Amino acid sequence: KWFFGLGISVFQLLILEEDSLVAFFENQGGEPCKVSMRFLLLGVYVVFQALDKAGEIRFLGISEAALLNLSLLTSDLWAAAFSTFAEGVVPSVSYFVALLLIVSGIVMYEAGPSPISHSTPSNIKITMHHADTEHATDVKKGDVEMT
Repeated sequence: KWFFGLGISVFQLLILEEDSLVAFFENQGGEPCKVSMRFLLLGVYVVFQALDKAGEIRFLGISEAALLNLSLLTSDLWAAAFSTFAEGVVPSVSYFVALLLIVSGIVMYEAGPSPISHSTPSNIKITMHHADTEHATDVKKGDVEMT
């Protein structure tokens, strides 16, 4: 599956983004970043994107897609923190309103029960009974019955 996805991505890159790709890798002179460094940065970016996707897949194995999507929406918080503290540019009020809505969505989502059905039902009643061994052939004295 990954091979076909890679092939489609490379095909789209060559068709739709050829100019940007050439501009990224051609040496325009006087730039502080050599072509070898550009390849290294692109490779590191691809590796971290693959790790990100693998982490999301693992997260989906133990949690819900809705929570993942809400959590991904909060990733802009790091960009806003950087722009505020490093660049001195404070985001607009609408950003903080949107962030408040996202965080409130996460709180409301986590307040309810999980929609994932667990493999073990939570309403199992376990009762102990002592069987009379004279009348039952398959039941041993002190067996546990689950209903």
